[in-house]
Formats: sequence, C-alpha cells, structure tokens
Amino acid sequence: MNSKTSLAVIALLTISFMAATAQAPITVTTDKATYSDGDTITVSGTVADQIGVPISIVVKDSSQTPVYITQTNPSASNAYSASIVAGGSLWKNPGTYEIDVTYGGADKTAKTTFTFTPAGQTPPATNSTQQTNGTIPAVPEFGSLAVIIFALAIVSTIALSTKIRPKF
Repeated sequence: MNSKTSLAVIALLTISFMAATAQAPITVTTDKATYSDGDTITVSGTVADQIGVPISIVVKDSSQTPVYITQTNPSASNAYSASIVAGGSLWKNPGTYEIDVTYGGADKTAKTTFTFTPAGQTPPATNSTQQTNGTIPAVPEFGSLAVIIFALAIVSTIALSTKIRPKF
C-alpha cells in the first residue's frame, strides 16, 4: 500500500474507534426500584456534552399519562440530579411508572422505570424477569459492529482497487 492509502486506512480506523466508544447523550437512573406516597425519588444521570439548555424530566404513570414534569441543569461535571416527591392528586394508579429525560431534542433521550404504590394499596405483582429500574440509553443510529464492518468494507475496496486498477 502506498502512503495515501495507509493514511486513509488509519483515518477510517480512528473514526471507527471513536464512533464505537461514543457515550450515550444522556443517562438516567433512580435511587430505588419502588416508591410509595410521600417517598422522595432521586433522579440522576449524566449528559455527554453541555449544550446550554435544561434537561426535561417527565414522570408518566402506567397508562403513559404525565404525573410530574420538571427541569434541571447539568453541573459543570455533566451530572444532574432532581428530587421528586411521589404522590399527589395525579399519582392514583399503582404499577410501573416511567421517567423520560430529554436534553435538547428527541435524539437525546433516556428512560427508566420504577414501581409506585399509592397509600392504602398493595403493590402490584411483578414478573421476576422484568427489570424495573434499568436505564434505557439512547440507541445510536449505527452500532459499533456496523461501523467496524463498514470500515473493513472500505479498506477492502481500496485495497482491491489499487491492485486491479479499473479503467473508466
């Protein structure tokens, strides 16, 4: 391979590695998996980059009806945290509640869930295989495996074209 081809291969591999190691634009988690009326829910996470807008936090009940909305700003270290008191007139249904966080647009979102039990009600039965407090990070458009395959395809095309020398 000549020096130009080698440089192109190194550049492609570097870009592929950077794309494969990119972090999610925003993450979210809660301090516990279950809450009752009056409990304080601590929502926290990180953002990949500072973009100068607040983080929107929306809590939805089991029927996807918003029951709480707030905003917070990330710290200088790209972390954020908010405290929410569970309960109130909108928190009527027991079950799995969802927290959606958005930072600047629909491509920078994350979700997590928790179980809520209103006062005087028993907790709903849960499936032991269901994760009730897992972070669901934003899924990038291309996964790291796709980037590696794409880079290998480009390198192979370059290597073959330098040996074959097609004439147009």
